[in-house]
Amino acid sequence: MSASISHIKINSDEINWRNEKGLLTYNDAPAIIIWNQALEILMMSINEIAGREKTNEILKKFGTDLGIKVSQSFSNRNDLENILIEFSDLYRNAGWGNVKITTFSKDEKRVVLEIHHSFEETVFQSINKEQECVFLPSFWISLIRNLLKDDMSYTIVKKSVNGIEFDEVKLFLEE
Repeated sequence: MSASISHIKINSDEINWRNEKGLLTYNDAPAIIIWNQALEILMMSINEIAGREKTNEILKKFGTDLGIKVSQSFSNRNDLENILIEFSDLYRNAGWGNVKITTFSKDEKRVVLEIHHSFEETVFQSINKEQECVFLPSFWISLIRNLLKDDMSYTIVKKSVNGIEFDEVKLFLEE
């Protein structure tokens, strides 16, 4: 069997499959594809064992820790708005949903995000309509908190504009 590499580019992001090794990379980092149904089963298992409150704690912790890890890659940059745009593109291209930055003020340390069609909404809330979207907001607040090196908080508002539902996440300086 000959060495087979498949390549796809989505905007500035690159996905490569090394078929003979069974390896996938997304922007040169090892990655996997996981089906929504597999993620649903994982979430149902966690929910069954831990309960809803603990599941939310796990998702918040996972989001927070991932935000910290990702922010470390950008600790030498101070162009926060560009970093946020890069990440909204990166996660959209990976199928995590569409994050729109509707407000950004580095001076006021205030960011408002619209999260449309997130995997969290699609997968987690399909299991349980009462499941809060906590992973992505925890990720974004942790990323921004660590890049700005300041205590930040967030609130989540479910919105609907012209029949399109989304989560609006307001990130702001803690008082």
